[in-house]
Amino acid sequence: MTGREFGLGNIISLVLLALLLGVIIWFFAKKRSVKLIIFYVFMTLLWAGLNVLGWFYEGMEFALWIMGVSMVGITVAGLIVYQNDIKMLFARLTMTGKKSDQALFSDEELQISIEEIVKATQSLSKARTGALMVIVPHQISNHILDSGVTLNSLVTAPLLESIFNTGAPMHDGAVIIKGNKILSAGCFLPLSQSQSIAKDLGTRHRAAIGITEETDNISIVVSEETGIISVSIKGVLRRYITPERLSDILHETFGVTIMPGRTPTGIRRFF
Repeated sequence: MTGREFGLGNIISLVLLALLLGVIIWFFAKKRSVKLIIFYVFMTLLWAGLNVLGWFYEGMEFALWIMGVSMVGITVAGLIVYQNDIKMLFARLTMTGKKSDQALFSDEELQISIEEIVKATQSLSKARTGALMVIVPHQISNHILDSGVTLNSLVTAPLLESIFNTGAPMHDGAVIIKGNKILSAGCFLPLSQSQSIAKDLGTRHRAAIGITEETDNISIVVSEETGIISVSIKGVLRRYITPERLSDILHETFGVTIMPGRTPTGIRRFF
């Protein structure tokens, strides 16, 4: 008995090709490195399944041909279009630090760090000096840290302001902050490829969004054109952040209790 007699091979081919089309649409609708893995696993299983079915049923030649062409074409397109997602995927494999690291910093140290970050951000905003800071609650990729200059210095407003001074060699990169330490400065970050980002936002803002799309890190960016303070969380950028709100966001990020009598306007009200 063959598939030709009942048309089973042709039916299976149409169903599998319909599934393939659906997965392609699903994959390209939302760019995430996790979906990249799922997509290629599915493609591999589908290709293997078609080959197995080809041994038992006729009418599978067209589906196998389409599958082969699709695998080559989509692989090339994926490497080109989603190169930043692929970089982020491998970057996550080289994360450094543990969640328990946060306990290494006392509330007093974290409180001082928050105050210094807010003070520096205010000063940079008033001077319209461009700046990009990444706040790391848990982990950061070694790949990103190694792209800059290792500092391991205490967080102070004067140090942050000097790093982003336009005459400083590291002012164009990002500063990585964990707890009360500046781990590295002048770091390069992955740029977001989102099409929803406003056209008037430049590379610094795209980098601020990109580092938060696949991690739980938070980025603070100061525009050198307008002095506007923005914060990016989970790939979402919010502009016109006041110093008070920035302080609340940092308190929530570091797990430090906000002063009694104040209404928090942190991450929970961010989205």
